[in-house]
Amino acid sequence: MDEVAKFLSESVMCKDFDADEVEKLAKICKSIRFNSGDVIVAEDARGRDLYFVKSGRAQINLSGPSSRDDAGTISKILPGQVFGELGFIDGARRSTWVIAVDELEVLQLAWEDFSQLTESNTTIAYKFIYNLALVIAERLRDTTMSLSNLLGVRGRY
Repeated sequence: MDEVAKFLSESVMCKDFDADEVEKLAKICKSIRFNSGDVIVAEDARGRDLYFVKSGRAQINLSGPSSRDDAGTISKILPGQVFGELGFIDGARRSTWVIAVDELEVLQLAWEDFSQLTESNTTIAYKFIYNLALVIAERLRDTTMSLSNLLGVRGRY
């Protein structure tokens, strides 16, 4: 198993994949490096790529790269996590900025490549999209909880 496949096999996105499925996914991922401050995703841009953080950190912001105010920071993305999940699914314009906090290495998964792979392998498609839904559900739950705390409303989850 090569380095990319090993990394993916340990990712939440591939937690229930067998070795052959991980290898197939690894073959269509592209490794990219960014410097601190580089914009990876720009708000309002089109793009259907999903990113796996291999090393470094990224920051999801409501404001652009020139902002010096952390008030617009939604979250930090750490090694092993993914970002770009909403655009990956629906292809709509990006709703936030994603900026490299420090030197960052990601694996980029393009929707077109994923679609080609999964046309002939529905098992990979099912497992991957199911795991992606779990990631989105967790983030939505965290966002709801944060908003509840911000507004001083307490609920049960």
